[in-house]
Amino acid sequence: MKKFLYLAAVMIVAACTLSGCGGDDEPKEKTTATATYSLSFSQDLLDACNVFITYKAENGRNVMEAINSTWWTKTVISDKFPADFGVMYQFSTKSDAELVKEKYDLACEFSFNLVTSKGASYSNKVTILNHTGLARDKVVSTLNKYSGNSTGFRVTENGIVSQANNLKYD
Repeated sequence: MKKFLYLAAVMIVAACTLSGCGGDDEPKEKTTATATYSLSFSQDLLDACNVFITYKAENGRNVMEAINSTWWTKTVISDKFPADFGVMYQFSTKSDAELVKEKYDLACEFSFNLVTSKGASYSNKVTILNHTGLARDKVVSTLNKYSGNSTGFRVTENGIVSQANNLKYD
């Protein structure tokens, strides 16, 4: 009988020990990636055309904005991986604007900064358009070459970033 009670006591202690560990686990914190887009535009570019930016917002949602300033910035967060970040730029000559200057300085630069909640980080700067002293008769054809292009990045949950210029912006 003593052996039976001893064996029963050992089994009860073992069962309590094994079941006591499960409740102490803390839930896993969700990984997030925070990206900041910054674009700069020359005043000549804004004077000569309408500029629209479509960017990847939270969790890959597409958002379009008209640009009216020489500086534009946006910060977005994603918790779906792989996470896509990027911008598509559209330039179209203003129908009501006359290109009155002989020469135009058309410039646009894109800066991308990314950090993850796991501590990974990445930065990149891309010159989208840089034409100094462009003749008036070349403005429209030059803008048409760049309109609809995009710059994008894909990041994994572990913080590995790769260029992804084929993202969909519909």
